[in-house]
Amino acid sequence: GAEVALKIQRPDMIACVSRDLYILRKYTEWVESLKAMLMDSGMLGSRKQFDVDLLDTFARASYFELDYEHEASNQERFAKELRSLDRIYVPRVHRGTTTRRVLTTEWIDGVQLAKSSPEVINQLIGPGVQCFLEQLLRFGFFHCDPHPGNLLVDRQGRLVLIDFGLCAEVEQPDSKGMTSA
Repeated sequence: GAEVALKIQRPDMIACVSRDLYILRKYTEWVESLKAMLMDSGMLGSRKQFDVDLLDTFARASYFELDYEHEASNQERFAKELRSLDRIYVPRVHRGTTTRRVLTTEWIDGVQLAKSSPEVINQLIGPGVQCFLEQLLRFGFFHCDPHPGNLLVDRQGRLVLIDFGLCAEVEQPDSKGMTSA
């Protein structure tokens, strides 16, 4: 009986992404072999190769973003971690109807932050900055995709974060280093 938001994955999405990643992986392997030949010939300075490792990191993140149960866990973690911030809101996840390919969350009646009035945007700058600093410096876990489509303003005037497919951990020493800086 609740009004919900559904994020439904296209049936062929994993196959399409896998094919594209396979093609990119073959290309980066070729690039690394070409660089190795150029290094062996002295035309390119010797250095550690990183192309395939970089692509593999991108591929892992891509598959995590396609797993909506993983996204639901991220969203629930954010809701818990940010609950003390009164001008920030994270929609509830409906676990009973969430699967790897379907994410069900509370419906938010709101407008994109970028489409809000300058007055509303100005009122949310402070809470928004606090929200993202808390993520980086206190929780060590942050939303990696805070573009205008993923930031809403609800009827209560709160900044609402959505789309938690791309999130990352900040190791404690790095977080402490940023805080001391």
